Amino acid sequence: MLIKVQVWDLAVRVFHWSQVVLLAGLWYTGNEGLMAQHQLLAYTLAALLIARICWGFYGSASARFSHFVASPLAAVRYLRRPVPVLGHNPAGGYMILALILLLSLQLLTGLATFDNSYISDGPLVRYLSEEWVSLASKIHKLNIDLILLCVAVHILAALWHSIRYDNVIWAMLSGYSKTANRNDAPKLRASWSYFVLVAALLVLFYYWQGAVLLRFI
Repeated sequence: MLIKVQVWDLAVRVFHWSQVVLLAGLWYTGNEGLMAQHQLLAYTLAALLIARICWGFYGSASARFSHFVASPLAAVRYLRRPVPVLGHNPAGGYMILALILLLSLQLLTGLATFDNSYISDGPLVRYLSEEWVSLASKIHKLNIDLILLCVAVHILAALWHSIRYDNVIWAMLSGYSKTANRNDAPKLRASWSYFVLVAALLVLFYYWQGAVLLRFI
């Protein structure tokens, strides 16, 4: 008999689905040249991402990197014989790490990207050499394609896994999944400290750049 248990805390779920909305907004505003909106969305994503990285070290068991970062061999074995897993599976864990690294790179290079106007320039452009700014701008334009490719693979894998094995998409929405043994449920922590950190980072970014950017909207 399967028992419903909570697998994902609110911090992980809010971060996960916020990425979907923010990445869509960043892609649209970047293509449309809405750079003030683009940068504001980027700082919002940065606050959520930095807090998520911190949560990966001290948060709920299922959110910690130590819980889902497995060996490459374990990931390969899982891909050969997928089974329902409470939390990120060994292969999915590598996708999570890849997205975190790519998003971090995108945000960092965005700070140093030059686009021929004051509002479009990243705040670090004035402090860096022309060579570094040019490199950051090129990486920023190419890296978004890698992010979108990883997102597409992630979505397809989640859909396939939800149809074939267990509904990981619903689990990430509701926070709950099913298991045969209640003792397998990961130990969760209250998410309030995650949101406090996000709020503190948003305030910091607002006073650094946000107040200026809002004038251009």
